[in-house]
Amino acid sequence: MARAVDTKDFGFLLPRLQDDADNLLPERRQTRDALVRLGKAMQASGGGDSAIPAAYTYFGQFLDHDITLELESATLSDLIAPDLTPLGRAEIREKIRNARTATLDLDSVYGGLAPRDGEKMRIGKVSPSGSRPPDKDDNNDLPRRGRRPGEPELDREARIGDPRNDENLIVAQLHVAFLRAHNRLVNQGEDFIGVRRLLRQHYQHIVLHDFLKKIADPQVVDETIEQNRVYTPGEDRLFMPLEFSVAAYRLGHSMARAQYNFNVNFRPAKFEDLFTFTALSGQLGDFDTLPEIWIIEWENFIDAGAPFAKTRSIDTKLVEPLFLLRNFQGDPLQGLRASLAERNLLRGYLLRLPTGQAVARALGQKLQGVRNIPVLSEQQIRDAAANDEQVQVLQDAEFLQRKTPLWYYVLAEAASREGGERLGPVGSTIVAEVLVGLIRRSEGSILATEGWQPTLPSSQPGAFTLTDLLKFARVLD
Repeated sequence: MARAVDTKDFGFLLPRLQDDADNLLPERRQTRDALVRLGKAMQASGGGDSAIPAAYTYFGQFLDHDITLELESATLSDLIAPDLTPLGRAEIREKIRNARTATLDLDSVYGGLAPRDGEKMRIGKVSPSGSRPPDKDDNNDLPRRGRRPGEPELDREARIGDPRNDENLIVAQLHVAFLRAHNRLVNQGEDFIGVRRLLRQHYQHIVLHDFLKKIADPQVVDETIEQNRVYTPGEDRLFMPLEFSVAAYRLGHSMARAQYNFNVNFRPAKFEDLFTFTALSGQLGDFDTLPEIWIIEWENFIDAGAPFAKTRSIDTKLVEPLFLLRNFQGDPLQGLRASLAERNLLRGYLLRLPTGQAVARALGQKLQGVRNIPVLSEQQIRDAAANDEQVQVLQDAEFLQRKTPLWYYVLAEAASREGGERLGPVGSTIVAEVLVGLIRRSEGSILATEGWQPTLPSSQPGAFTLTDLLKFARVLD
């Protein structure tokens, strides 16, 4: 039986790389400026689709909110400061903390403010607005506080374990599905503790055998389930690897689309529309709760027999709305703060992430005899660049030759080696090692429960997918 482990620490998956400055981006003003230029050049049109249903972009975000919430010291350097320089290793340990448990325990659903009615989780009711999508009931919103005039941070706030799950509407509706699945299990006679354990375990199964095998190399996932070889912290030294949280797992930013066929009323809905009818970023307009016109139709996002949206390919291009980010009141952010790509690259620099080439070499040495992890050639990185501007920045900053920022390298590797369909060897290894390792250390882990098999209804015996969860929650026909 796995012992539940709580972690508040971030650290390095490959700490020895920190001992040699040649494994890191050069610490100088030119590096900071080049990262800003590279981030701007990642706003690029075009790009294809993967075969992955679009729902998995947001399942990945839901999972991220379950395991990481990066808290920063008030003394931390301003990320967009012109004189930004990397933190020291001791500063990173002291100033960067994780507010989540890091294990896959659905604390974003069950923790914090999440209210219960006896054994059941409380669910919010939608507001009348007309044009409700067919076959949808009232119980399709998060539980909320009432109106708080003059207090925008509390006004109609979602009462859930992690308020970020009310930041965009697709993640919020996914959270509703977990609440509904819990309550259906209670209706079948389970008590709260039993339901929570059962739902956690099926969630872990979805992560291991559905989500991970879509975004990463399935062979890498299976090898890691058999044995973690890179992420092997002691039971009392569990930490969240920065190479995962600040680089490799940010693949989802490349997968987001600029618009979606959301439901019968919004075909399409723009990306920014998804942030309007939530409390954390949009204040729900003039409604007390989610207006019924915005209940999601999951068949547009998941493979359930009807045409559905797919994620964008995993590559070095991000859609335009990710360069126009807003604050929790829905107001546009200014300058570099509005650009997700620039913020990702600058955060990697601030937190001393090793270069993509250094990580590839180190993983290749660790996994010698298990799998081959080749280092991308200069030509492969050049070919993965979205446009001539990216190539020029990479070349001018010497990022192209041997010091590619890790987040960009992971995206370039996916585009170059996998055609944007999934992560390449470095990205697959980091993401699989960390998620499998965290599941292995989670309370009631299915990897520590001999012979565990899914028991909830599914379309395929012995399996349980995100589609099966949505059907069980009765939010998908």
